[in-house]
Amino acid sequence: MKNETTNNELLLSVQDLEVDYSSGGSTVCAVNGVSFDLHQGESLGLVGETGAGKTTIAKSIMQILPDHATKRVAGEIFFKNQDLMQMKEKELQNIRGSQISMVFQDPMTALNPVMTVGEQIAEGIRHHQHLDKAHAKQAAIKMLETVGISRDRIDEYPHQFSGGMKQRVVIAIALACNPELLIADEPTTALDVTIQAQVLDLIKELRRQKGTSLILITHDLGVVADTCDKVAVVYAGEIVEIGSLEEVFDHPSHPYTKGLFGAIPDMYKDVARLSPIDGLPPNPTELPEGCYFADRCPHATEECRARHCQLEHITGTHYVRCLKTEQEG
Repeated sequence: MKNETTNNELLLSVQDLEVDYSSGGSTVCAVNGVSFDLHQGESLGLVGETGAGKTTIAKSIMQILPDHATKRVAGEIFFKNQDLMQMKEKELQNIRGSQISMVFQDPMTALNPVMTVGEQIAEGIRHHQHLDKAHAKQAAIKMLETVGISRDRIDEYPHQFSGGMKQRVVIAIALACNPELLIADEPTTALDVTIQAQVLDLIKELRRQKGTSLILITHDLGVVADTCDKVAVVYAGEIVEIGSLEEVFDHPSHPYTKGLFGAIPDMYKDVARLSPIDGLPPNPTELPEGCYFADRCPHATEECRARHCQLEHITGTHYVRCLKTEQEG
């Protein structure tokens, strides 16, 4: 899906982001030198296995990493030419919800069980738009109807809604103040297939209406193909391949990316079994010196295990982190 609202104005720039957690006396290297840009109106899909660091990247942008577990954060995150990493908490509170919003993975835990859905939508509206209680409630009703929920449910509590309806409420909260950037962290994981499609259609339609930029975190390459302009494949806390949707889907170049596509059923091919990626990601507390994917890669050499290479330009906006690509270039 190519978004017609995309323009050349840079909205978000993440440069050399590194995040380490502390766990049981060990250092967990969760994000390792991630860099990417997002322009206004663009949508970027972050794809990778569980534990790859995708949610940590998102929480870094929101500046909501857990204080008790975060050991080190380095790099730069510029949003509209402002460095979020250097901002004070009060400044960040004025940006969260109004300019950058996040749809969290599990609507069951994202909503407050003792507040009505109307109160939860109106809370951000009152804070950022400085409306009184009555006008904020009217704005919340309008937002609830925008995501396909009847206004007569404004005073109901989260437990009175189904999983799909809860996720719609979470999206309403995130979009209530018309943010310029929406981060959706696996927004359909806990939903059945039919509701997944409805939620994704809703996000696409709201983006089309409002021109909102999107970072979508998902395991599902089909969702990325239907929703995103750009793709970044994340493995062991770093981007191993990035480019436009067409570049990555038509010409996957990193062995890990090829492995992800190989594990997807193809209705046009008659095969007995899919091709899984053997092995497991490396322990983030003991990352190897060389390529992080080397132990799972069918093409790995001793040089791959000894030297960690950088992202190499292939063509256009397509970059790949692979020694084989580097040597061919």
